[in-house]
Amino acid sequence: MNRPLGTWKLLVLSVVFGAPVAYWLFSGPSKGTSVVYAQQVVEAQQARGGLDQTIGADQLSKVFRDVAKSLKPSVVSIKNVVVRSAQTRGQSRGQSRGQLRGLPPELEQFFGRQFQGIDPDDTDGGIGGPNGRFENGLGSGVIVREDGYILTNNHVVKGASVLEVVLSDDRKMEAKVIGVDERTDLAVLKINATGLVAAPLGNSASMEVGDWVIAIGSPFGLTQTVTAGIVSATNRNDQGITPYDNFIQTDAAINPGNSGGPLLNLHGEVIGINTAIASRSGGYSGVCFAVPSNIAKRVLEELISKGRVTRGVIGIKPETMTPEKAKSLALPIETRGAFVASVNKDMPADKAGIRKGDVITSINGLPIESESSMRRTIGETKPGTQLKVSVLRDGKQSEISVTVGELDESALMASASESMEVLGMNLGPVSSEVQEEYALNDGEGVEVKSVSRQSPFAATIPPGVVILSVNGKKVNNPVEFSDAAEAAFRKGSIRLVVRDSEGDKSVQLRLR
Repeated sequence: MNRPLGTWKLLVLSVVFGAPVAYWLFSGPSKGTSVVYAQQVVEAQQARGGLDQTIGADQLSKVFRDVAKSLKPSVVSIKNVVVRSAQTRGQSRGQSRGQLRGLPPELEQFFGRQFQGIDPDDTDGGIGGPNGRFENGLGSGVIVREDGYILTNNHVVKGASVLEVVLSDDRKMEAKVIGVDERTDLAVLKINATGLVAAPLGNSASMEVGDWVIAIGSPFGLTQTVTAGIVSATNRNDQGITPYDNFIQTDAAINPGNSGGPLLNLHGEVIGINTAIASRSGGYSGVCFAVPSNIAKRVLEELISKGRVTRGVIGIKPETMTPEKAKSLALPIETRGAFVASVNKDMPADKAGIRKGDVITSINGLPIESESSMRRTIGETKPGTQLKVSVLRDGKQSEISVTVGELDESALMASASESMEVLGMNLGPVSSEVQEEYALNDGEGVEVKSVSRQSPFAATIPPGVVILSVNGKKVNNPVEFSDAAEAAFRKGSIRLVVRDSEGDKSVQLRLR
């Protein structure tokens, strides 16, 4: 009698413990799903079921464990492999070492894009290849759809010859770029796999200062690293990181390699994509920034559906109101808003009756505090939408209806190029060689390609240098430089911070 009973027990146990693994191994079209991944999926489902809606202090450790387990199969490492010629690689590596300003050799691998993910035992700093050297950049990403779509940062994938995604069970897959959005520093990748665990995207607008958050990523190549902190601030803008700065600030530890990984609430929902840190050392200093999930959702949907992000435009050049400008307009010095420096002819603002000299104080009731909040509010509005724009004109408040147009990025770049021709400068994105030589971050600054003899910059700005800022405003593309330079010309003086082989220096030019 005992033997049959033991047999039935064995059968029951086999069903209970074997069925989940068998299901994930043999059901559906899932490609290459491993036993390890299947077990992680089971643990993730069990952990997600344990995430209570109300969390007490005594449950906090369990919640952290459950969030980490529930997201483990969804967080990936991303290797950005860039092919360099051996000659260029050797020259730029030697020059960039000098830019690190005395870091001990054992720490060099942790700082700067060219060192991330490189085997410290490889003295050439890369992996040999038939056509030169390979350099690895390392970042993170989060799976957002079961069929292999991954959300990450644009700067993680920028300039890649090959992108390799490493899943939580160490499977490696080549990824293709579905689309990128430089204005929010987001990108969407696709791997050829199904049956993956997609991380849920939460509502970032619900987050408040003091809320607990958890970050997961691959800092310094240490995969599946979990750190925790709180929301330090929301709607953090004007940081000069992206044209549409609007970050969640957190003190959860984020380091090189965390970029593109998820920032999570205690319900295991993605409420941000970790993007940048404020640091003098290159490592964690307690001030970290994430793109809110509500922004990422829209970018994700549009990049998947059409490979680009549609943005609104009304055709003005705004400037942040300052007490000095308010005083010159005979307005109270506490006046906040965006001063209309110019209006493009036949654009929506012009057709609606907005004029040069107006001060835009709110849009659809949302206060406008600065130039960047104005650009972001319009840019995130769907073309064709009618907005109620509140303006101050001659000391009187009025409301103007404006129908938003569609931003043409190519036309914007062409216009910036024309402005640069007037200034006698030809600017462009920083080349990979110059980026390494000057130890620049991805997307940082604009490179001077050529300068005409008639240019006011001819005697002070030679070709090959990188312009980092104009009158204290960071510039990361020709459009941003054009806008900043135009504002500087109106003020009568321009101060550039540039970087060359000798380091950073300031160039001051009186324009009238």
